[in-house]
This record gives sequence, C-alpha cells and structure tokens, in this order.
Amino acid sequence: MQGSIREIRQAVLDNAELSKDDIRLTWDLSEDEYTQLKAALRNDVDIEPGPQRTGGFCVRKKRWHKQPEEVSTIEVPVDAWQRRGAERLAVLLTVPQLEELLGRKLSNALRLDRKRKTGRDSPNRLSELASAIIVKYDRDLLSAGGVRAAVAKACSVPALGKWHPGKTGAAEFVRSVGFPIEFAGLPAEDAPPSFEYLEGRLNLPKLLDFQEEVRNKMLGCLESPSDRAILTLPTGAGKTRVAVEAIRDWLTRRSRQGSPKGRHAVLWLAHSGELCEQAYECFRQVWHYSEDVCALLLFRFWGRYTHDFDHHQNALLDILEQPSVLVSTPNRVVNIIEGVSEVSQDVLQILLSTIRLVVIDEAHRAATPSYKSILNRLANPATSDTRVIGLTATPYRGEYLSDGEAGTKALSELFGRELIEPEDTLGQNARLTLQKRGVLSRFVEEFIDTATILEAPQVGGDELSEDDIEKIDHALRIRADNPTRRQTVFERIVKLCDDSGSSILYFGPSVADAECVAFLLRQAGIRAAFVGADTRDVSRRRIVSDFKHGRYKVLCNCEVLTTGFDAPKVTHVVVARPTVSGVLYEQMIGRGLRGPEFGGTEHCVIVNCRDSYRSTKPTLGYEAFRHLWEIESRR
Repeated sequence: MQGSIREIRQAVLDNAELSKDDIRLTWDLSEDEYTQLKAALRNDVDIEPGPQRTGGFCVRKKRWHKQPEEVSTIEVPVDAWQRRGAERLAVLLTVPQLEELLGRKLSNALRLDRKRKTGRDSPNRLSELASAIIVKYDRDLLSAGGVRAAVAKACSVPALGKWHPGKTGAAEFVRSVGFPIEFAGLPAEDAPPSFEYLEGRLNLPKLLDFQEEVRNKMLGCLESPSDRAILTLPTGAGKTRVAVEAIRDWLTRRSRQGSPKGRHAVLWLAHSGELCEQAYECFRQVWHYSEDVCALLLFRFWGRYTHDFDHHQNALLDILEQPSVLVSTPNRVVNIIEGVSEVSQDVLQILLSTIRLVVIDEAHRAATPSYKSILNRLANPATSDTRVIGLTATPYRGEYLSDGEAGTKALSELFGRELIEPEDTLGQNARLTLQKRGVLSRFVEEFIDTATILEAPQVGGDELSEDDIEKIDHALRIRADNPTRRQTVFERIVKLCDDSGSSILYFGPSVADAECVAFLLRQAGIRAAFVGADTRDVSRRRIVSDFKHGRYKVLCNCEVLTTGFDAPKVTHVVVARPTVSGVLYEQMIGRGLRGPEFGGTEHCVIVNCRDSYRSTKPTLGYEAFRHLWEIESRR
C-alpha cells in the first residue's frame, strides 16, 4: 500500500486533481484501502481533499512570495490578432484570475512543464497564462462567460448576458474592451433546409474496380429481405460514396419494379451531426451527378431539423411512400421509439411501415444500447423485412476477438458474420494492395520511448465490454498524463516540425495535455492549434481548414478527431493517447492513411509512445494493430 500511496500522490500532483472514482479504479483500491490513503495524505503540504461532490484530492494552491506582475511582449508566434488579444488579457487580468479561468489542470500543467525544463518551481507568469487561454479558446475567448465577465469588470463596462458570436452586440462589446474584432467570434452558419427534392443529372467519375465490387455485393444484400452485413473499406477508400451509390441503384430498381407503396424509405444513422452532414452531402452529390435514376427526397432528420413532422404525420406518411432517405442520429430515433406521447407513437408506426433499409455509419459503435434499441424495433427479423448495413473501416476481426474485445464479438452477433469487402479485386490483404496502388499511404512506424509505467486495472472477465475498455483507457490516461512524458513527446514533435513539408496530427491523453502541447509548440515558434469537444462547430471547421491549408503545422486534440475528420495531407500522426482498443487505435491512425490517388500522401509516419506496459492482457492498441498487420502481411 505504501508504494501505491507514493504513486497516487505523484499522479495527483501531475494531473492537478483526481476524483475518488479515478483513484479507486486506477489503483484497484477497496473502500478500506481508500480510507487508509486519506489518512496517509491528511497532512500533506502539497495536496488537499478534492470537492465534496467528487472526493479524491487536488493540488494545494501555493503561496508564492509577492512578485511584480510583468506585462511582457507575447512571444508565442500566432496571428497578430491572437497576439494582441493575449497582450490585452495580460493588461486587464491578474495571475490568479487567469489561472482560475484557465482551469486547475491546464494551469498546473504549465507550471510543471516549466519546472521540468528549468529545474525550478516558480509561479505561472501573466504572459504565459494569457497566451495559454488564447490557445484554449481561440476566437471564442469571450464566448466563455467567466472570461467575458472578468474582462467587462476590468474595463468597467456591462457584461453581455447572452453572447451571439459574430453579431452586432458581440462586436460592440469586443471594441468596448479593446480586443481585436476577431474575438467577436464566427457567426453561426445559416441553417440549411430540412429536406431537398433531388433529380438526376450528369455523371460522376466512375468508381474504381474495388469500389464497384463492394457496391455490387451490397446490392446483392439489399435484394435479400432482412439481410444484415458490414461493408468495410479502409479509411479514405470511399465507403460512404460506395454505399450511397448502392442505395441509389437499389431505390431506382425498386421504384421501377413497382414495389409496394410505402416501402422505399432509408434510415441512415450517424452518431454526430458532423457525420450526418457529410452523409447528406454525399447523397446530394451522387444524385446531382447521376442520370436515369429515381427522384429522391433527402431529409435532415437530426438536431433542430424536421421536428415539425412530429406534428404532421399524414404529410410524413405521404412523403415516405416515395423514395426517401432520412439522415439522423440514433438519439433522435430513440426518442421517438421511447416516446410515450401519442404523437411519438404515430411517427414510430409510420417509420415501421416505410423504412426498409437501416444504414449505420461508423458501425463499430453499433453494439451500444441506443443502436440495439433501434434495430430491435425497426429491423427485427421476426417482424420486419428491413435490411441492415453497417459501414466501418474497423469491423470485427478474428484477431481482435481472440484478444478479448467483447464489443467486436457483439458486432458479429448484431450483423452476422458477413463482411462486404473487395476480396476479388484486392485479394485477402486489401490494405497492402491499396497501398501499392496509391489509394492508401504506406505507413512508417516510429516510437517515442518514455519513462512512464502503464498498468491496466483488473476489470471484466476474459472478454472486455465497451465499458470495460473505457475504464481501462481512463486509468491509462491518468498514468500517461504527466509532465515528463509530455516533455519527451513535445521534443519529438519539435524535431518532426523541422521538415518544412510536415503536417502533424496529435492525439493527447487528456484535453489539458492537448491544450498544453499546443501552447508549448507555440512557445517554441511552431504554429499549432487545439480543438476540443467544447470548440464550437463553426470554429472547429475554421481551425481544421487552416490546418489543411498549412496555416497550422500541428493540430492537437484528445479524441474529437478520431472520426468525421478529413485532412488528406497529414504526414505524421502522433498517438500519445494510450488505448487497449484496436478499433480506436485504427480510427486515430486512419486520419493519416489517405494515399496520393485520393489526394493524400505517399507515406505517413505513425509515431507511437512506447511506455512500460505491465499488463499482459489486454494488449495496447498499437500492439494489436501491429499483430493484425503482421498477420495480413503474411497472407
């Protein structure tokens, strides 16, 4: 227990705060052992008990000797408006205020990284904190209520109660407090229409041979009522377009064969609005550039779109009796299924009578309760002839099944064992063939040797559920999020940036780590940016666009860019986020594997962190992937 106490204490100092649940899970402590830990740390001079609602411990705030608060020129090399914003913050606010606004984790990480570099523990400086908060919020700095209130008070102006980015009120506030106009934020984009009526026109460029094979195989599945399968192509090989073209041909054939009225609707499910929008746009493009096809009604059926249909069931029924596609999130459909109102049940009955195909994008997520609920209700083979097709670059694989991922076994039970893949045109090793053809880039593996010890807690049995994997990953991230490891990774990224043509995507073990690495890179003269789950969609798209066009050298995130992100010219993917999920690992590195034939790079360097991993099972994601790759290479 004494060794664990020292390790837990250090982890609290590294992470700034750990909850009771964090500690008990990561170090597998009983309630009695946790009580002993509290007693051992009761009088510790560096840490104190955490908030009552979460328990655990947090870093005790240090009482530094009074020092003058310098207002130095901001040296972090960002755009001029970002630099002026940081300088303005350093004039208006104090170190304690900025630390409070920045958050305990990130401000603590900045101090520890400085201590790591200089060997001396010293208080955070105004210029550093101001620059870091610009990295964190970018254009949305004043969208954060706490920042806006503090700035308004410092300038003796009224704080806006509601913030509407890009609008007149935001612009006037920004001017009144002396910040560059960019900090008014980007206005929300005009909402696109809820649905469109599409007719065919010209021709799209032809599918490649392996895409034709997969499309034809999917069509064969669609001709078989109640059939289920997973369509798989590597990331960047065009699986969405292939699936949409198969749906186009199937709907056209059914409409011309005079299939029963009200049996033409398709439900396309994706877990985020961003992925829904990408699928919607693919349908638009395919129909717009196709000829001699049926007309299609294409609906945005997620978020704020199309809610009026819930109260106009007759119109919905009339519409869905024509060839139609509803692009939706699972939450929207689950709310209808579980709705107790008469309206919800009427809409559900319409969906039951009209939906004849359910497509699940990113189908490796389909074993979750929400998707299971939808399939059990809308595509139950005992009561329905509705087909189900899953799309994913990372389907269940025998190699992952043998490594104990119950989630992959659940997929095989959900979809059956049928995989729609291009074996005839690409052979058994599709990835290697596509690399040779330039559709996928060839990956080069490099390692960063760290001094960090990772150990997976004992959860679950021989097979790991998605919840088990998340618990293990959470514990691994706590151990990985430390300044020594971060500095080692940062130094390697700096070297990678010496190549003028490099474009680097970084996956960190935590949000604070990704923010901190972006800040450290800017300190080192490298143009870097951060995106997180709280980054507004419109701001994220701007930052990603700037990254694609080379305005940023490095884009840092924790886990928001694992899917729905497309930057073909990525040359390096640095994976500092430890995971035991082979599927998640493939999703991360897949962001850099688009080849020159599809607008990507000939080679992509995958940089893994080689920590001291003390568990024999489950293996880490990159080890599972390398094992899989070696098996495929031998075929």
